[in-house]
Amino acid sequence: MMNKSVGYSAITVRQDERGMALLAVLMVVFLLTLLGMTSMQLAGQEIVGASALQEERLAHHAAEAAVDVVMGWFHDPAFTPQGIEPAWLAKRAMNAQGDPSYFDTQGRSQFAGTANRPDVVFDAANPQHDRLLNDPQTGWFKSLKGLARILKLRVYGATRPGLLCTVEVTAGAGRASRVTKTLSVEFGVYAIPALHAPLQSGTLGSEAVQSGSVLVHWGDMMVRGQAYFPRPDEVPAKSGLAPVTGQAYGEMTHREDRWLDIRLGGEAFFAQLPAGAWSGIPLNVHAQQEPVPGIKVDQWDYDTLKRMSKQFGRYYGMDREGLLYPGGLIQPGFGRPAAEVFASTGPGDHRGLIFVDTLDGMPPRLDNMGTIVLDQEYAEGIFIVNAHVVWKAGQPGKPVLALSPPPEGQQSLGTRVPVQLSGIHLQGVLYVAGDVRYAGHLKVYGGVVARGSMVDGTNGSGVLEVWYNHDLREGLVQGMPLVFVAPGSWQAKI
Repeated sequence: MMNKSVGYSAITVRQDERGMALLAVLMVVFLLTLLGMTSMQLAGQEIVGASALQEERLAHHAAEAAVDVVMGWFHDPAFTPQGIEPAWLAKRAMNAQGDPSYFDTQGRSQFAGTANRPDVVFDAANPQHDRLLNDPQTGWFKSLKGLARILKLRVYGATRPGLLCTVEVTAGAGRASRVTKTLSVEFGVYAIPALHAPLQSGTLGSEAVQSGSVLVHWGDMMVRGQAYFPRPDEVPAKSGLAPVTGQAYGEMTHREDRWLDIRLGGEAFFAQLPAGAWSGIPLNVHAQQEPVPGIKVDQWDYDTLKRMSKQFGRYYGMDREGLLYPGGLIQPGFGRPAAEVFASTGPGDHRGLIFVDTLDGMPPRLDNMGTIVLDQEYAEGIFIVNAHVVWKAGQPGKPVLALSPPPEGQQSLGTRVPVQLSGIHLQGVLYVAGDVRYAGHLKVYGGVVARGSMVDGTNGSGVLEVWYNHDLREGLVQGMPLVFVAPGSWQAKI
């Protein structure tokens, strides 16, 4: 009996142990399940959080990209998209010099609206505006490729005097644009000078009567002094019926142009015309304009352009051998030929604003200007040279697409005739504080200014031919910034 009692007790103990083990297993399974569910929930929350963060970043970057696009509209009217009224991007005021400007004579911006009453507003809640903003094929911001949408674009007055405007963009990302970001930024304006005539000079020609040709298309030739020309029949006449083509004058049967007037402060001398004999001279040659009514030659300020070049262009000092030094620090072995600094590989390779200083870094005088030599095939940019220039056309140049000026009395971009110019050596502006000596047949689309003289350096075989870029009249220069983001103006709004 005793043995039997002991047996029952052992069986009972084993059953209790199995029950405890099962309970422990169940507890472990429950805890592991709970831990797994918690981990899955946390992982899901992390995924949601990461997705929200990604969408927030997308919305932020989309708003930044939209600001950059709007800046491009200001800079180049050719990039203004369909649906934008050109008037709000154009310079509607006049400055103290009488040039088109974003600011009036008192310095007030043409953008005078407020955040509550903006000058310009596009809202994606309006179906028409939504198509303009976000259509994947034709929308202004189609480059976002559907990753984000622009919900609102507003332009109104700046908060600080001297600035142009405020650009405010709201962008959305995610399903139904559930995450939005609003950025506000203020634009300032670079004071790029206007160029009112494609060729301007202190004097034109040389002391020897036998001179080469300086020829102008699509604008005026302005000379404050006297000028020397070849035969009278080589001077282009002005005619409203002249065809608008990319032909050089040497390729024309009759040399004529719609926009050309030649205004001289002094006398006009012709190589094959007796003194006093003016028969056959084109009527668009106007001599002895000084002192009345006067010759207005653009004076680009030395200090302003020097400061601009250090801010967003390139500044060079020079030595007496005509080598250029970045930053103005003259160090042996670091000088570069001017032609190498100016050279572009082709249209679109814009060198920006290049400023070449005098020998002593002071405003140009007769005794502090050196001489540089230019013989590159093609250059594109704004070149301010406080020196004398020897310019040689040793290579054929590049083809360049150009737009003629609009007809007189009109400003619409659609009235300007597109043409292709061949053999162009410079697209932009060459502004020279000293003299320009040219050799070969040099072609320019833009403008050339010499405060000194323009002289044929080859005793009769040189030609300098310039087609005016009408955009220069408003200080618009391809490849040059017109507006900039004012420092400290970026604001993220809730």
